[in-house]
Amino acid sequence: MNRRTLLAGAGTAILGAATGYGSLRVADVRPYDPALPTGDAPRERIVAAARHRHAVDHRATTRVRVLEDWTSEAPYDLDVRRQWHEHSRRRHLHTLTTFAAPLTRNDSIADEADREFVTPHQLLWALFHYNRVYSDSYDLPLTNVLYVTDGTMLYDFDAPTPEDGRVRISKGDSGTDVVADDDNAARAIRGDFVRPHRTDWTKTAERDGTVTYRVSGPDAYAQVVPLPFAPISEFGDCWIEVTLNRETGRLQRIVDNRALVVDLWEGAVEKSLTYRIETEFDQYGDATARRPIGPVDRSLESRAKALLFDLMTY
Repeated sequence: MNRRTLLAGAGTAILGAATGYGSLRVADVRPYDPALPTGDAPRERIVAAARHRHAVDHRATTRVRVLEDWTSEAPYDLDVRRQWHEHSRRRHLHTLTTFAAPLTRNDSIADEADREFVTPHQLLWALFHYNRVYSDSYDLPLTNVLYVTDGTMLYDFDAPTPEDGRVRISKGDSGTDVVADDDNAARAIRGDFVRPHRTDWTKTAERDGTVTYRVSGPDAYAQVVPLPFAPISEFGDCWIEVTLNRETGRLQRIVDNRALVVDLWEGAVEKSLTYRIETEFDQYGDATARRPIGPVDRSLESRAKALLFDLMTY
């Protein structure tokens, strides 16, 4: 084999490899094997598990129940939030559905400024959602949907209520669009359930291949949990329990008992509000963030941005 033939063959091989790699990147197929969370002390294992969900494919389902408020109708279900994070393909799907609950249609809060701050979710996306919840121009239940992938973001502020795990967007153009991703959208909907902290945990249960730890008391609780947007005058019986899988170290369940005295009336009135926020984590390594069902007019520009984002990022 002469030198020209050898170089031509090598060039063809390199071009083929580059083309194949580019195709994998554009198709969002990439090597993926995040290390399992580890640690010696419970605090280290819990923080590692919380950080791990920012890397591993998984589903998180959060249900919020109001145990105490000023409507005299508690307890009742307030909302359900579902997240599908497919980090291996850089795809994320988020839904938040708020029900026609007493708190959402209570006269004492409907006309108050910053009323959306009572949202139990520490996310700007949820804050915007609850601003609509307390607006008479929207019917309840109200669902917002956000789907993020490389270079694009699909959203609907008034989507149909998800049924049987199927997420849909509105048929009309209102509230639905495709825009360039600023690389922060995925983090904006994922959020955190546990922050880095220094407090110690107490083991409360060990069964069925899991171990559960608990933190209680205002000071320790405030270290662990991302604090809500609402002004807090006082902490009540606040505690959080985290259940880990003993074999993998991954989060399996979080129960957050958030008992607060909130002030939305500039000090004139203080109200007690207690949420029970329960989150289940599953489908580790198998979660699929499917694009919502429904028509979307993706412009050529947005498609080009998504393609370039894929190729330049990897």
